[in-house]
Amino acid sequence: MTQLIEVFSKRTDKPHAYGFNETTMPPFTPIEVSISPDGENWNSMFDQPDLEGVYFHSHDVANANMTDTYQKIGINDGQYLVSSSYEQRDIKASVAFWGIDDADVKLAYDAMQRFFISRDPYWICFSDWPQRMYYVKAKQITPTYVGNRGYYCDVVFTDQIGLSRSVGTTANFEDGFVSGFGNNMPIDRPKYVFNNDHFTVVNFSDVLIDPEKRGHPFKMTFKGSTNGDMTVKNNTTNLSITRKGAWSGTWCLDGTSPLLNGQVDGINTDHGVITLQKGNNDFTVTGFSGTITFDYPMWWLS
Repeated sequence: MTQLIEVFSKRTDKPHAYGFNETTMPPFTPIEVSISPDGENWNSMFDQPDLEGVYFHSHDVANANMTDTYQKIGINDGQYLVSSSYEQRDIKASVAFWGIDDADVKLAYDAMQRFFISRDPYWICFSDWPQRMYYVKAKQITPTYVGNRGYYCDVVFTDQIGLSRSVGTTANFEDGFVSGFGNNMPIDRPKYVFNNDHFTVVNFSDVLIDPEKRGHPFKMTFKGSTNGDMTVKNNTTNLSITRKGAWSGTWCLDGTSPLLNGQVDGINTDHGVITLQKGNNDFTVTGFSGTITFDYPMWWLS
C-alpha cells in the first residue's frame, strides 16, 4: 500500500467566505495553494502564519502550446513531421490581502514572495482542481496597493512542462488524487492490478505515456515466478519486452530500466519498451504466474 498523500492543510478552521455576523473573512472562498519540491511532501500557504489573510481568489492556466519540428526530405512535396512537444506556458493567479496598516501590508507581501519565489522549479496544486499539479517557477509578482491597508496582486507562474500531472498515481488511485471532474475518468472504474495473462490498462491522460522518449514516470511490477522466458506485449501500441530465463520474486520495469529483486536486469532482456496509448491498452503476458501492477501518473492538457 502506498503512503497517503496529504496536499492541503489539516486545519479545521480554514479561511472561508464570510457568513452571517462574520466580518473577518473575505467575501469569497479562498483557493488553498500548496507547493512541493518533489510532488510528495507538501506545504500549504494556509499553514504559514505570515500568510494569514493572503488569499488566492482565482487562477487561469494558458492553453497547451504544442511546437512541431518538420524536415524537408529530398524533392518530396511538403515536409515531414519529425517531433512534437508541449512548450512552457503561463499560469496567472490573482491574490488579495487586507491588513491593519502599511507595515502589515509590506510584511504580508514579503511573506508571499518568500513562499513562492525560488531558484528551482517546484510543484504547485490549487484546491479548486485538487487532482492536478503543475511544475512551475514564479516569474512575476505585480502588486497594486490599496491605500496603506491592502493590495491586490497578480502572480504569474511559468509551467515548465506545459502539461498538468495527477498528484497521485494509479498505485494510490483509491485515495482520489488521480480521478476527478474533467479528468477523462471512465464510467467503469479501471483496474491496475492483474492476475491473468490478458487484460486492459486504461490511460485516461490526454497524451501517450512514453517513459523512453518523454521521460514519463512508469512502473510495471511483476510479483511471482516464471519457468522460462516471459513476454509482455501491449497489443495496442505493438510494443513489448521479453525477459529471458526463469526467475522468482519481483521483476520491475521502472521506466526503461528492468530490475530483478532490486538488481539491474537489462542484460537478461531484449531491451524492449512499453508505452500506453490514450484510452484502452490491450495487454498479453506469456510465461508468467503471479500479480502484475501498473503505477504511473496521468497527464492532462489543462
